[in-house]
Amino acid sequence: MFREDYIVRMIAQAAAAVTYILDLTRAERYPEALAEVEKALQLHLGLSLGLVTALPAGGLVELARQGEMLEVGKLVVLADLLQAEGDIYAARGQAAEAADGHAKALELYLEVSVTGENARGALAERVTSLAAKLPPGALAPDVEEWLAFVQAGAPPAAPDAPDTAA
Repeated sequence: MFREDYIVRMIAQAAAAVTYILDLTRAERYPEALAEVEKALQLHLGLSLGLVTALPAGGLVELARQGEMLEVGKLVVLADLLQAEGDIYAARGQAAEAADGHAKALELYLEVSVTGENARGALAERVTSLAAKLPPGALAPDVEEWLAFVQAGAPPAAPDAPDTAA
């Protein structure tokens, strides 16, 4: 019970940070918005933006594991912050950087979606929204296939990833 409360609180705090980041982005205060992404990553996950940007999605999934158990809450927070980072770059007209952040966030949401029906339903809108933001070819073919299965409502196991239902 304590663990669930902690995860719910962490997600709520991160959602407030993302809302603030989006407000800064709408106000075209991009450097401040990116600084807030960095701050939220440090505060909620103990990660730097440089590390998160450098690692592929699979590496980020491994950082969200505690032993064999995937910490879904952390992965959702990380995906939300990557999506916000992508939105900042999109607003600045930096399409390649935006696509990188959006693609990585989408892959993390897909990873969470294989943890169960509740997660899949809760993330369906985010997955659809992010997929629409990506240019053709932005995702690896196996991730494109994974996305198609998730959008159809019956995702297979994540490509080349350990079982997350632990």
